[in-house]
Amino acid sequence: MKQSLSILSLPTIFALLAALLSFNLAANTDEINSLSTQEKIGFEEVPVIYVDVSVSKIRQLHVAVVDMSTWQNVAKTNKRIKQSGNYHFELPIEGIKPGRYRVDAYLSPRGKGFADKITEPTRTQIQVIKKARFEKPSIFNVIDKVRQVSFPKIVDGNEDVNLKVQFFIKEPRDLHMKLLSSENWKEFGALKFPVNEPGEMSLPLTNMAGDFPAGKYAWVVSITEKGKTEPLAKMGKHFELKEQK
Repeated sequence: MKQSLSILSLPTIFALLAALLSFNLAANTDEINSLSTQEKIGFEEVPVIYVDVSVSKIRQLHVAVVDMSTWQNVAKTNKRIKQSGNYHFELPIEGIKPGRYRVDAYLSPRGKGFADKITEPTRTQIQVIKKARFEKPSIFNVIDKVRQVSFPKIVDGNEDVNLKVQFFIKEPRDLHMKLLSSENWKEFGALKFPVNEPGEMSLPLTNMAGDFPAGKYAWVVSITEKGKTEPLAKMGKHFELKEQK
């Protein structure tokens, strides 16, 4: 053992000792790494508690819901935690009313309570709205629309350019980009991208003059239903491509 240690540099030995110490500390740590629940629910819904815990042995996880208008516990439970990991469970609140609530969680030795807690309480909040159920606002729009197509009016063959498209969609769609000659409407290329939410897409392009002849062109951008070609909305952007220098 002495011989194997002697061939290691002092910094290396320190690093090994530090790693061993941190491993031992981690192996004997009890803590709640994270606690979360829904941000909002309706008064007919049930809070779902998500918790990530580290335990060195079997521990008791205590969770309580506190009404922030009265500071009274309105629900509580405890779970036996046998090993570290992620857990989730429902915590019903009888006669739940609209308002703000706080969720408190802590760990204690097996079969013990708050007086013997081994972690300070971890907290998060939840809001109960004045509706039976909370419906998360849709990310989609009421229309399908190509909002804007951005591209340089003149493209020098040596420059890098970027085609940027901003769009609205009502549901998942296909976004099409076609490169056409604006002199005879010959198609030089077509791309299709599935889009699952409104937003924008950028297409970086290099050395266009090396791939296409100089002339006048147009990008035609359209939105279609999935797997179809009939445009629901479209927009064009004209530009001129110069000869490569």
